[in-house]
Amino acid sequence: MQAHRISYSDTNRFSKLVLDHLADDAFLDEFQQFAPTQAGLRAAAEQRAFSVEARSALAAALRSQYQGIEPCEAVSKNIDALAADALTVTTGHQLCLFMGPMYVPFKLLNTIRLAKQLTAELNRPVVPVFWMATEDHDRAEIDHAWINGSRVHWPGASGGPVGRKQLNGIDAGLNEACSLLGTGQEADALVALLRQAYSPGRTLAEATRHLVHGLFGRFGLVIVDGDDPALKRQFVPVMREELLNGIVQRSVTYADDKLKARYAPQAHSRPINLFHLRSGHRSRLEQTPDGVQVLDSGPRFTMDELLLDLDLRPQDYSPNVLLRPVYQETVLPNIAYIGGGGELAYWMQLRWLFQAVQVPMPVTLLRTSAAFLPEKQERHRGPLGLSMEEVFLPDAELMALVARRASGIDISLAKEKELMETLISSMANRAAEIDSTLLASAEAAGVRARRLLEGIEARMLRALKKREATAIARARSISAALFPDGGLQERRESLLPMIAARGPAVLDQLMEELDPLARRFTVVVGD
Repeated sequence: MQAHRISYSDTNRFSKLVLDHLADDAFLDEFQQFAPTQAGLRAAAEQRAFSVEARSALAAALRSQYQGIEPCEAVSKNIDALAADALTVTTGHQLCLFMGPMYVPFKLLNTIRLAKQLTAELNRPVVPVFWMATEDHDRAEIDHAWINGSRVHWPGASGGPVGRKQLNGIDAGLNEACSLLGTGQEADALVALLRQAYSPGRTLAEATRHLVHGLFGRFGLVIVDGDDPALKRQFVPVMREELLNGIVQRSVTYADDKLKARYAPQAHSRPINLFHLRSGHRSRLEQTPDGVQVLDSGPRFTMDELLLDLDLRPQDYSPNVLLRPVYQETVLPNIAYIGGGGELAYWMQLRWLFQAVQVPMPVTLLRTSAAFLPEKQERHRGPLGLSMEEVFLPDAELMALVARRASGIDISLAKEKELMETLISSMANRAAEIDSTLLASAEAAGVRARRLLEGIEARMLRALKKREATAIARARSISAALFPDGGLQERRESLLPMIAARGPAVLDQLMEELDPLARRFTVVVGD
């Protein structure tokens, strides 16, 4: 593999908050307990305490969750380490069909790499963890996957946590996905894993665990399902505090007031930031004059009844997007979270929430973003004279640049426009000297003149693009590869075809290229 690394700012694809975070902007310092640096990671490790009781509960829950999964020595060793004194590095994501777009495995590889690196640097075991967001309920976001350019869909009704959904109706989508991966030794092995993972009778959570474990278990990646009664029992004190005192909204509002000087809030808080779970539903809790109502025709509780129900059945309650990070940090001895730009944005809203519940906040790191450029398109890039940064220009700018370079003709009318402005100004001044009422007419004439020059320049560019059609077509093939439908490749296409073609060893190769501490966008060249 050949990798090109460019600045995130040069991609023109990332938010101001992400770019400020990568630049260690001082504005964000107060929103983070630890800096997103090597020194911050060491400080987080030194200060992270985790009780023997919490470790015992975590290890027991994990061993229960892994029942029915083919044993893996690296994973078993890491669960034992968590029962002792290990720390964790964590990433999380929704249960996307067939592991979803590329950036999901990128997050996993980042987490595994950083955990391995910190284990060596801290001289203490650091375990990579994948937190499955099994309680999310937006099925439309996760019921499809793009494989070799084709959209594979799993039909079904929305409602309730997606992780609990049985794989009813998956057969057609599974068969289509398997056929799109082709044949051959590596493809056949991956297809067998997919069919085993998505076998009848399983839930989406079980299928996702089987697939991710089958691909990443050998690295020691530990998979956690937060929809677990034993783990949620550890979180009851925080949920109780939320119900009684509304700690999320008060603390997040305080953070939002500080953040709004630069950024819009990523996630919005509510008076109660918990959901109630029942068959087919994950419903918000809404305060009423005499208690709490579960929406979607759910039960009504007085506060005393609700607190009792929480103690008896914590598995029926689910944190929302703002409270979930606190749940995660409550049940894991975590020192770092690796996430995308949107995740970093809502973590920045949580500094005072973590402080309020006295749970340590981890180092937050941006996952590596990456794209793959096939050899054919890379061979086009050189003769076109395009740097990798220029490839990321907006489409209109890129095609204009390619046409000009290919032709060697400068069609810019900048000098003519400058001369025109001088003439317009002179005309307007002279008209105003004669009669002030003529100024509006002179200015209108100036507007028409500017439009005339812009129109000529645009027609010249269109003609030049037509003349240099071959160069334009090659540039468009590069853009189509990196930006399917105009978006980043990693946010749509699946990594499964690459695994089918090259085998699981490609994951080891990618792990070497994708470094979450490097703070650079990576373009990997090769078929």
